[in-house]
Amino acid sequence: MAPRIGDLALFDRAGVQTTEEGLEFLGNVLQSATEYSVVATGRDGLILLWNEGARRLYGYAPEEALGKSTLMLHTPEDISAGIPEQMMAGALAHGEWAGQIERVRKDGSRFTAGVAITPRSGSGDQPTGFVLVSHDITERLRLARELERAQAYTRSVVESTPDAMVIIDSGGLIQLANAETERLFGYDRAELIGRPVEILIPEHFPRTQTMSPASDVRGRRRDGGEFPVEINLSPFDAADEPLATASIRDVSDRVRVEQDLLHANIRLEAAGLAKNRFLASMSHELRTPLNAILGFTGTLLMGLPGELNTEQAKQLRIVQSSGRHLLSLINDLLDLARIESGKLELHLEPIDLPDLLEEVAVTLRPTAREKGLELNVAPSDVPAITSDRRALHQILINLTNNAIKFTDAGSVTLALSQLLKDGQPLTGLAVVDTGRGIRTSDQERLFAAFEQIGGSSAHPYEGTGLGLYICQMLAPLLGARITFESEFGVGSTFTLEVQDSAA
Repeated sequence: MAPRIGDLALFDRAGVQTTEEGLEFLGNVLQSATEYSVVATGRDGLILLWNEGARRLYGYAPEEALGKSTLMLHTPEDISAGIPEQMMAGALAHGEWAGQIERVRKDGSRFTAGVAITPRSGSGDQPTGFVLVSHDITERLRLARELERAQAYTRSVVESTPDAMVIIDSGGLIQLANAETERLFGYDRAELIGRPVEILIPEHFPRTQTMSPASDVRGRRRDGGEFPVEINLSPFDAADEPLATASIRDVSDRVRVEQDLLHANIRLEAAGLAKNRFLASMSHELRTPLNAILGFTGTLLMGLPGELNTEQAKQLRIVQSSGRHLLSLINDLLDLARIESGKLELHLEPIDLPDLLEEVAVTLRPTAREKGLELNVAPSDVPAITSDRRALHQILINLTNNAIKFTDAGSVTLALSQLLKDGQPLTGLAVVDTGRGIRTSDQERLFAAFEQIGGSSAHPYEGTGLGLYICQMLAPLLGARITFESEFGVGSTFTLEVQDSAA
């Protein structure tokens, strides 16, 4: 049964002076309070008052608690250690005892409670008992521990990051700085707290974005030395005000590398221009005497100055062959220089493709006849396209010349076709041979510069190894590509797939 809250003696002994009606009202308030447990005891520790908050907190009904000792609320360990007596003694000595203590509910479960104990005084100010106010703080302590762990983790992350990191408030004042900030800028962190972030970043400190070295943001050390930095700013809301984390990285090495690369590129560009000028000049200087040599050699071989004996004719043909090879090399190098320098100009015009193929065949038929090969042009009614005639002619010359070079018997055929690739109409210019074909292992190197595929001591082939490489460089300029199919020992087909530039 609940205590008689209106009992004047209980409150008079506590030193309360009021009417019986007022006491009844006060008792009802205490009795119905649910947020806090309110327990009144005598000097002997027996429970005299047990409110609704106590019932909810500890699980005992009033009739189960009244008249019982408060020791039932303590853990056996605390009882053995004399904790209840120490709490009462502290309250008597200082007028109050407050602290955290482990409590036990009726069902045996434990929780941490915040407890305040004050003595009740009777006449003559003699203590007659105690009032114990308590509440469950288990969840609050758990949240506090989690907050402490989170803060410890945050401090650990901030300290372990390889960048200097500071936290600044909305006024731009530094609230926290990590060890890397000390190392990078030369300040003790205690010197930085509460000071403007501009002490580290004198100008152009970002407020909402990342700034890169290109923005010329510079940090300033304590000794006044400046260095390029990259800053990443991450705003976040704290409990009482907006803050921001500024991650500051020294990018001196990166800027130095970028500058070195820039200077290296400038030097390379200058070297490339010098190479192109040299090739253009030397090709002209070399081609002029070579053409004269080849011209006079041809005149001698024709017997115009006089008859040659067999040995003389043989030697002159060696001179002629070597001169032609050297001239071909010079022409290839000059073409390559123009393509790589981006100075090759395209002249778009309508091109009659059967006429173009016949022109190529006429040029190379003498070479094919020397090897006993037939060089044919397959009949076709493929319409004209708009493209660069010179570039198409050069690609076809190279592909056809290669086909003749690597075909020992049979024929080389030039053919036209109309194709459709990925819904795009294309024209195919194919060079088909009955040559030795290309091994699968050699096909990946086919279009590399200065690579010669298929030659051997038994089958030596002259050339620079630039023909197919130049074709592969020219094709994209025309909006074209080169494909091939080859079977070793049977032959090869190289096809230039080109689109009409006017389409």
